[in-house]
Amino acid sequence: MSKEVSLVEKVKSGDRKAFNELYKLHYYSLYSYAELLLEQDDAKDVVQDVFLNVWLHRESLDKTLSIRGYLLRSVYNSALNIFKKKNHSDNYQSIYKKEIEEIGYNYYDPDSCDIIRRLYNQDLRSEIDAAINSLPERCKEVFSLSYLEDIPSKEISQMLGISLSTVENHIYSALKQLREKLGQYKIPQILLFLLYIAFKNS
Repeated sequence: MSKEVSLVEKVKSGDRKAFNELYKLHYYSLYSYAELLLEQDDAKDVVQDVFLNVWLHRESLDKTLSIRGYLLRSVYNSALNIFKKKNHSDNYQSIYKKEIEEIGYNYYDPDSCDIIRRLYNQDLRSEIDAAINSLPERCKEVFSLSYLEDIPSKEISQMLGISLSTVENHIYSALKQLREKLGQYKIPQILLFLLYIAFKNS
């Protein structure tokens, strides 16, 4: 019996210590995922509500299903409900905007996006890590400062003592190489890094 299945069985039987362990094991990655969809406060509320629901309905947990997948889907559904409530309007422009935003939400749907599932289960993180680490040293340094630390190109130029055009060339080169290495994934390149950053420290 796997540790995860054992943990779910204990939670089903009302073991509060097991529930606390489950909470600690998944809270930060679920919160990071929720932040991709909602503002910070709403993201916290969604994750807390999901765990509360797990405890209140613990007897209905299915140990044959992945608890990670269940939690991820629950966060997504709750986030989507909040989004729809906050964006409800009869105004045409608002409806049009809502439709555009909902298309973006679909990229984060764990049922339709294999990237989300694989990243959540840490399968993809190592591939992105390897791709970034394979970049030439200065190219990797500039890319990491720009994409992973969100530092503007002008500041990177000053920090490293190189021209702005050199910074931009390094970023372009890094993206080109990463696009080639990760080209098997049919999803916008920037989304891969947003997901990677969100789950990086989970």
